[in-house]
Amino acid sequence: MTQEKIIELKLKEKRGILRGWLDILDETYGVKMTFIARQLDIQIQNLHNFKKGKQTLSVEKLFFLERFLIEKYGKLLIEESK
Repeated sequence: MTQEKIIELKLKEKRGILRGWLDILDETYGVKMTFIARQLDIQIQNLHNFKKGKQTLSVEKLFFLERFLIEKYGKLLIEESK
């Protein structure tokens, strides 16, 4: 496999994990996507489309989203995944 394919597979996996986390936070804990979007300076509609799988975010924004969710909601997400 080429390096680009490996990177793309890892990004695809990361997107799936982040979508799952956003679903958990939205449906189980009532965290609003508007709050997360404003914290990360992402367009609200782009975050909603990302969550639904209609659109992707840049690698940089995926990194920021993952870091924010882990820092802010890490314990909740770990408990939910058990």
